[in-house]
Amino acid sequence: MDGLTLALVVAGVVVVLVAGLLLAARAVLQVVGVQGDSMTPTYQHGDQLLVLRRGFRRRLRVGAVVVCLPPPGVIIPDGERVARSQLIVKRVAGLPDGRLYVLGDAPQHSMDSRMFGPLDPHLARGVVVRRLGAGKSPSSASAGGDRVGGANGADGTDRAEGPLGRHG
Repeated sequence: MDGLTLALVVAGVVVVLVAGLLLAARAVLQVVGVQGDSMTPTYQHGDQLLVLRRGFRRRLRVGAVVVCLPPPGVIIPDGERVARSQLIVKRVAGLPDGRLYVLGDAPQHSMDSRMFGPLDPHLARGVVVRRLGAGKSPSSASAGGDRVGGANGADGTDRAEGPLGRHG
C-alpha cells in the first residue's frame, strides 16, 4: 500500500468515526433555545441550552432543570395546538411520591405544578446540563437546534417543540 492510499484509508476511517460520534451525541444530547420568561433570571429569552436526552433519569433530583411534557389535559395556549405536543422547561422543586413537582424560576410568569400538580416522571424528556450561550433567538438557531418556548402568553410558560417530544 503506497502512502497516498494509506492516507485515504486513514482519512476515511476518521470521517466514519467522527460521523458515528456525532450521531451518538445527537441521540444523547440536544441543543434547545429558550423563549419566554418563566425561567428568568436563570435562563433568559434566547438562551441556548444543552439537554441530556438519554440516561438522565438518575439526574432527576431537586434543583435540576428539566424539559418535560405538560400533564395530560393541560392546554398551554399557543394558537390551536394542544399541550401534549409541546414541552416545557421547569426546575424540579420536589419529588413527592416519586413524582416531579416543577416550578418556573419566575413564579409570576410561570404555569407549573402550582397549577397542574406534580408530574409523572415519564413526562420528563431531558435534563438541562449547561447553558451554551445567550442572545440567539431560537428562530435563528442553527439547523438541528430545537426551540424551547413559544410566545410567552398569558400562562408565561416556556415551551419546547421538536425531537425531544419524540424521545423518551
